[in-house]
Amino acid sequence: MATAVLVERKTMTAEAYLKMEREGIRELDGKYEFYNNQLRPMAGSSPNHNSIHKNAIFTLESQIRAKEDAFDLYHNDIRVVSYLPYKDYFYPDIIIVKGKPYFDDENNDNLANPKAVIEVLSDSTEAFDRGDKFKSYRKIASLEEYILINQKDACIEQFYRDESGRWQFGEIITEGVFQMRSLPFELKIDQVYRKIDFSAQSEL
Repeated sequence: MATAVLVERKTMTAEAYLKMEREGIRELDGKYEFYNNQLRPMAGSSPNHNSIHKNAIFTLESQIRAKEDAFDLYHNDIRVVSYLPYKDYFYPDIIIVKGKPYFDDENNDNLANPKAVIEVLSDSTEAFDRGDKFKSYRKIASLEEYILINQKDACIEQFYRDESGRWQFGEIITEGVFQMRSLPFELKIDQVYRKIDFSAQSEL
């Protein structure tokens, strides 16, 4: 839509961005992330994206509940804030926090201490998820693991922060069980991709 294109190119302050998101303007014009002081419209979700996202949440939540409130899982409307010379705000598909969650302000919708972030890749966002977004995520001191779940085929990729603080490329799992490094959780490929039809692809 024309309005979305105009807003996408607009440079604004972090305060203006948060005001826009919190006042529900996105209900009329879509949902946006905020990178390098500019809006980035979020892609719509394909059926496969939605199903993979739901499957991953289901398998992780059951494990998290067994840990007696030592961890929290967030998704949908909780943003992650990355502190650079400016602030970036993103809506990860899944966020896991260890211990007490800390938020950027009293609204409690900008999470500042994610332990792990999971993104389900889409055609329109994959380059950004692997590039500039990951670069911004790496500035978050608490973040120790970044996981990418493909929706075109069964594949989970892992990036992690090692003991020296450097980010490393971890495993690529296409079958069996994906084991997280930073947390005592796993993702079984057959559960994450349950009822996924890879022949039904979308450009989203």
